[in-house]
Amino acid sequence: MADNLSAADRLAVLAAKLAAGSIRRLNLGLGSNLPGRIARKLSPTVLKNLSAQSDKGVIAVTGTNGKSTTSGILSSIMRSAGFTFAHNRQGANLVTGITATMVETADWTGKIRADLCLFEIDEAALPLVAREVQIGTIVVTNLFRDQLDRFGELDTTSRLITSGIDINKSQAILNADDPNVAQMAVDGKRTFFGIESLNASEADAAPAAQSQSELAYCSKCQEEVNYSRVYYGQLGHWYCPKCQHKRPVPTVSANNVAVSATSSHFNLILDGREFECILPLPGLFNVYNALAAAAAAHSLGISYLAIQSGLKDYSTLFGRSEKIVIDGKTIMVQLIKNPAGASQAVASCVKDEKARLLIAINDNLADGRDISWLWDADFEQLARGKAPIIVSGQRAQDMAVRMKYAGVDQSLISTDPHLANALKHGIDSLGPGETLWLMPTYTCLLELQKIFKSMGHAMSGT
Repeated sequence: MADNLSAADRLAVLAAKLAAGSIRRLNLGLGSNLPGRIARKLSPTVLKNLSAQSDKGVIAVTGTNGKSTTSGILSSIMRSAGFTFAHNRQGANLVTGITATMVETADWTGKIRADLCLFEIDEAALPLVAREVQIGTIVVTNLFRDQLDRFGELDTTSRLITSGIDINKSQAILNADDPNVAQMAVDGKRTFFGIESLNASEADAAPAAQSQSELAYCSKCQEEVNYSRVYYGQLGHWYCPKCQHKRPVPTVSANNVAVSATSSHFNLILDGREFECILPLPGLFNVYNALAAAAAAHSLGISYLAIQSGLKDYSTLFGRSEKIVIDGKTIMVQLIKNPAGASQAVASCVKDEKARLLIAINDNLADGRDISWLWDADFEQLARGKAPIIVSGQRAQDMAVRMKYAGVDQSLISTDPHLANALKHGIDSLGPGETLWLMPTYTCLLELQKIFKSMGHAMSGT
């Protein structure tokens, strides 16, 4: 364990820790970013030198959807295996947030006692972090259009991630089923994960067409890829019809996948060995997150039993399929922020025959100013149901219009831009056995956290 801390690094840690403590005592927030800014002002080397102290190095998780959940599942697996680690579990995934995490992990003298560092990293921030931190392994979950006003199209995001991998020649753990991810880092060390098969009922419901699919092209001949099997979006078993380049065979995969409104079951295959796993999260997207985490754990030499246990014992993170119970009434909170993620969240919701729904949409900077993505998400799934739907947030009216065009009966739609009122109405309207599914954008999620706190209920990690 290296300790190359300078006097400036130690001062930065001390000042940032004092700032974080003050922020929390004064109830001004979680202290997940500002302490990192302070530390970096006092010492530009503080992140580099703090992270270098971990015995087993640094693992990063990036990609459009699933960063927080994948890193959260991996943290659960590592705890099962007895690892100690630093982890930005509150989701502050820019350079300042990651620095704040390292400051929090350190003692007052700047010493880090952790086997490794586990960082969820924003796609655009990955190259910046990689220039300061020696990242040994980078997990890439998927690539979908997200915050076009910030990232632009997928080729820009792909270049950012590839640059982050190249800087440290990191091992890349890639989603074999996403052709835009699987064809990254061609010259480096690569490990793949993917879904091999669904159970019969899931296979019957799988999309015949590529709903919310991103265009993908063969890296060998530039032909648009085709599919023998599609799971969602552009994720599936892909191949090039021209040169026969195709989906790589994954080292870590899932067979016989079945998902319900509250959990997922599948057979996990590691190096040819197959065993049953239960994940207390709904949706195919979370099965992919579990596979990504299992692949990263496997690369660390973690045992089959610890992986199985970590999946089963996973406890949800802030706003990611998070269950809250208030006065005996169940609320399921799932952040939405782009078409693919929203479509998968809705697909999980419609599996719940006793679901009611509240969708809250803001268009602040952290959400992305452009809300045209609402028209690309598959809200049409909701037209088959008869449950009331509440729409809220700054763009509640826009969401109400989207529900109308999705074919939802207008008599089922109610609009209340004030989130606290909408939440109260949603909870009060729940009958026995019903669940309120909350689907907020990011700044609505932050507002919900404050509302729940005022009601005496803390969300995960807050």
